[in-house]
Amino acid sequence: MKLVLRGLERIAIEPTAALEAKTGMTRLFVRYCGICRTDAKMWHEGHRDLVFPRVPGHELLAEDEEGRAFTVWPGRVCGHCRYCTGGRENLCESMQIMGFHFDGGFSHTVLAPTESLIPVPAGIANHQVCFAEPVGCVLNALEALDLQAGEQVLVFGGGTVGLIAALAAREKGAIPLIIEKDARKIAKAAAFLAAAQITALRETHQSEFDAVINACPDPIAFSQGITKLAKGGRFSFFSGLKKNQTIESNLLNLLHYREAAVFGAYGLTRRDMRAALELIGRHQAALEHLVEAIIPPEALPQTLPRVLAGELFKVILDFTGNAEKPNAVQPQTTPIADSVISSGPSSGLYRRVRDAITAPATENLPAAREKMDNKTKPLGALGRLEELAIQMSLIQGTLSPRIDHKALFVFAADHGVTEEGVSAYPSSVTAEMANNFLNGGAAINVLCRHHGIETCIVDMGIDADLSPHPNLIDKKIARGTRNFALAAAMTREQAVQALEAGMRCVIDAHAKTPLDIIGLGEMGIGNTTAASAIISAATGIPPETATGRGTGMDDAGMRHKVKVIRKVLDFHRPDPDDGLAMLCQIGGFEIAGIAGAALAAASLGVAAVLDGVISTAAGLIAYLIEPKVVGYLISGHRSVEAAQAAALEKMGLKPVIDLDLRLGEGTGAALTIDMVEAACRIMCEMATFDEAGVSRRQSP
Repeated sequence: MKLVLRGLERIAIEPTAALEAKTGMTRLFVRYCGICRTDAKMWHEGHRDLVFPRVPGHELLAEDEEGRAFTVWPGRVCGHCRYCTGGRENLCESMQIMGFHFDGGFSHTVLAPTESLIPVPAGIANHQVCFAEPVGCVLNALEALDLQAGEQVLVFGGGTVGLIAALAAREKGAIPLIIEKDARKIAKAAAFLAAAQITALRETHQSEFDAVINACPDPIAFSQGITKLAKGGRFSFFSGLKKNQTIESNLLNLLHYREAAVFGAYGLTRRDMRAALELIGRHQAALEHLVEAIIPPEALPQTLPRVLAGELFKVILDFTGNAEKPNAVQPQTTPIADSVISSGPSSGLYRRVRDAITAPATENLPAAREKMDNKTKPLGALGRLEELAIQMSLIQGTLSPRIDHKALFVFAADHGVTEEGVSAYPSSVTAEMANNFLNGGAAINVLCRHHGIETCIVDMGIDADLSPHPNLIDKKIARGTRNFALAAAMTREQAVQALEAGMRCVIDAHAKTPLDIIGLGEMGIGNTTAASAIISAATGIPPETATGRGTGMDDAGMRHKVKVIRKVLDFHRPDPDDGLAMLCQIGGFEIAGIAGAALAAASLGVAAVLDGVISTAAGLIAYLIEPKVVGYLISGHRSVEAAQAAALEKMGLKPVIDLDLRLGEGTGAALTIDMVEAACRIMCEMATFDEAGVSRRQSP
């Protein structure tokens, strides 16, 4: 049996295939495997290095073919980088981690790197070997602090790791104090605290600690820890903080004034793991109080929510068939992935708009070409302007196309995939730039003022609350999409809602004053990743070709971005012909808004000008949903992002201008709207040979 993570909150219980030992790998039979909060977080929200499907688990006791007991240092390293040769293999440049990069111990059998096997000394209770990894991580952190006998140590967090950190500090002769805000957790740890002779409080007025260890992800605890450091104190940044949090610079300045040292702590070395087994052997009585449950593998899905919530100390999976402690299970929650795909689109605006789209009538095509050919110029001399004039004649159903009312919509939203480190800028820039648009200070504002284009900013999903503004349209679906490297970007309901929001923007504007042409711009940190994934999936070009630098990625960032997109496509395997499903899987709310706006414009007989690669990807989604939309689409400018060319080729479009633009916002669309208006004026105002009395033979 093995427990396979197949998506967020999706644990599958599957038979274990026969595993054959490979070069450098040893086949082990798992007896016990601990469940840590990292496993629970990976189940709930994924991990930057995670590729589904994966067997988690990295805190194990296992036996080889001869019955020898081992735990496994959960790393696989290159062995020759400066970190490996310097005794810091936990920082290896090519580190791969059991349960993340390769299958781990939530299985009856596992293949483990032979060089990572750590023999278990006699005398340690089998299930307590599962403490070796967290204890080793603590020892790695304490080594940097170099604690001395009698020093005062403050530990923030009374979970399993915080309690172990205090125990290890006590063994070094230091005097630890644990701060845990949850009184229930302190009460539950009472037996351990008594056995280890450690004090735990909800708060303390004491300060001037020689060392502080943050063993919880709370930014407030992190900040308090800094304030309680003595001059020359040492701070162990052991637990990472919650995502997208801020720390006041005034607090950080205390590190400067007090000459305090901050030490990061990540993982453990083989040496730490061997030392951990020795510590476990000396403190088995105390550590046994932290073993809250030993459960059968089948109980894992029901237990993970409680591990994630921090309600339990150490829970251990028993693969021997002899669970020794009560189950720690609760009713299983509904898997996130199941709710994402549970229902289809409504029969509301989305369906009505899609069904109302008809391709531009071609009856006027011969007459439009003849009218343009009869202008006082050589045939085709005005190039793309002639094509635009004819296209507008077909869209408007007249030989005298006009542009009296023009508008540009900038759709903005944030993307959960930025958690993967795919952008050179933080997500907060999305809201900052949206405010810049509203204040009239962006390039798009300048161009729209210059060309007399009405500008609207549409909040489709910015991770911030914008102040009301006459030019702001609030269509927020959520505060950004989910990280689509780990789950679908949005539910099907959200996708339809976002499409309809974009549709409503155009329909409402058209009802006030009939539109003749619209431009479609965007803003959203991380959206080039979504656009690249969409175009790669829809056109078949590889991620290496589809991926662009976006907001100025360096070479290393580009390689990582390609890796993420490839992982995304391997995980979702989008249907290249299903635009709505693709939008759900790897899209963005602003991309949906643009697609919806393009569809609505087509249903109203209004031309829609796409901008760069993101806007083009949205146009591609609209095209996949309803191919007849393409007759109303105009590609504004040639993007420097290579993916745009593949998307345009699939739709049969070619860009109007090429100015090496890579800004987004709708800048290329604004410039192109002016070109389209000029083309219409040529069609309507330029004289024919007969009107000008010019002989064709004498024309220049």
